[in-house]
Amino acid sequence: MIKLPPELVINQVEELHQQLVLELDAGHAISLDISEIVRADTASIQLLCALQKYLLDIGQHISWVGESAALSSSVEKLGLTELLSISSTN
Repeated sequence: MIKLPPELVINQVEELHQQLVLELDAGHAISLDISEIVRADTASIQLLCALQKYLLDIGQHISWVGESAALSSSVEKLGLTELLSISSTN
């Protein structure tokens, strides 16, 4: 499981991408702990969308651990709730 930082922003996208690649290369299911996220920008959400699309292509999906109203709200505003399968926690 990868614990995402409180601020999921563009300057962390490369590091998160590297972590995700390592998990995928190791054959691990992708499980992301979103419980501490208080801010998420579009670059980070774009990475999560690309990951989810890739996983769906290979018959898997992101497993979300915890809840983040901030992430859910940002995803909803972008119209990506269905793709990412994150429920609103408002």
